[in-house]
Amino acid sequence: MTPAARALAAETPLGAATRVANAVRDRVLTGGIAAGSRLSQSQLAAEHGVSRIPVRDALQVLAAEGLVELGGTYAVVRGISVAELQELYEMREALEPVATRLAVPNVGLAEVLQMTRLAEQMEACTDARAWIADNARFHATVYHQAGRPMMVKTVDQLRRLTDRYLHLHLAVIGHVEHLHVEHRAILDAVRRGDANEVADLTLAHLTSSHRFILDYLLANLPASEA
Repeated sequence: MTPAARALAAETPLGAATRVANAVRDRVLTGGIAAGSRLSQSQLAAEHGVSRIPVRDALQVLAAEGLVELGGTYAVVRGISVAELQELYEMREALEPVATRLAVPNVGLAEVLQMTRLAEQMEACTDARAWIADNARFHATVYHQAGRPMMVKTVDQLRRLTDRYLHLHLAVIGHVEHLHVEHRAILDAVRRGDANEVADLTLAHLTSSHRFILDYLLANLPASEA
C-alpha cells in the first residue's frame, strides 16, 4: 500500500469532510466550478474516494459559507451579486464596529501579540485562502472579547459569507496594500486601548473593502447578474 493510500485508509470522517470541503471551495473560489453548476454527492464521493456521508457534511459546510445551496442529494454553486455584497457589508458595518468598541477594554497583551503576528503573516502571505484565514483571526481576536455571544456569532457568520467576495478582492482584483495599512492602524489603536478609534477604523476598513469590491462588480458583472 502506498503512503497516500495508507493516509486515506486512516482518514477520519471529519478529516475526509474537511478535505472535500477544502477541495471544492478552492475550485469554486478560483472559478474551476462555475456558478450554477450542480454538485452531485455521488460524483464528488467517487472523485475524492470517500463515501457520501463526508461529502454531505462538506456541502453543509460550504452552504454555511454561502458558496452552495443544498438540494437533496446535490448542491448548486451560488453566484455573486451586487445586492448580496451590499447587504452583507451593510450588516457588518452596523455590527462589527460596535463589537470592537465593546471588546477593546478587554483586550490584553496576549491578544495584541497575536494580532501583531497575524498582521506580519498577512503582509508576507501570497496565498489568498491563508490570507483570508489570518484576516478573520486578526479581527476576531478583538471582537471575540466583546462579551456579547449573539453579536459575536452573527459577526462570525457574516464574515464567513463575505469571504468569497474578499477572495475576489485578493485573487482577482489585487491592490491589497491598503488593507495592510488599515490593519496596522487598527492594531496601533488596539495597542493604545482607544476603543472609539478602533471602532472608527474598523468601519473605515469595512467601507473601503466594500467600495473596492462593489466598483469591480459593477464594472464586470453583466447587468442581469449585478
